[in-house]
Amino acid sequence: MKRPIAIAAIALAIVGLIGLRAVISGHRALADGDDWMLRGKPAEAIRSYETAARWYVPLAPHVDAAYAKLRALATGPNALLAWRAIRSAARATRSLWQPHAADLADADAQIAKLEAGATPEAWFAGRLAEDPRPSIAMAVLAGLGIVLWLVGAGLVVFRRWSVRAGAVIVLGVVVWLVGLYNA
Repeated sequence: MKRPIAIAAIALAIVGLIGLRAVISGHRALADGDDWMLRGKPAEAIRSYETAARWYVPLAPHVDAAYAKLRALATGPNALLAWRAIRSAARATRSLWQPHAADLADADAQIAKLEAGATPEAWFAGRLAEDPRPSIAMAVLAGLGIVLWLVGAGLVVFRRWSVRAGAVIVLGVVVWLVGLYNA
């Protein structure tokens, strides 16, 4: 009974340390952006604010502050750079959900408008809407396959080889391959 609690405590501590590092690094990148703005270098500030937004942790204040600063810079000569930074940060932080989905949609619309020139805006909007990343469902399926494979391997290591352990390993590998192939 004590062993699972210790493992859970260690896992929670590791996740907490990773989250703490992300928050500290995000605040540092936000401060770097503010320093660049004081020096009159908005392009470098935009890069720093994008970095701060990419250090995403749910409910971390530096993320919303970074998006707000990027939106403030999304006018004038640096508008396209700022909107691209917003788009990049929003896309980089997608996991099972899409944080800052509204910012991503706004960035796609503004980039399409700014890039349109002689080309129809709808063409740019269509290109920006394409998502070349793997689907979330297939990534979860591939992850489930890995978990099944590890469970089967654990049965072999901690118990002994059995038909059930072999079946779990084979099922895990098949599910993993299906998830990868369709991702």
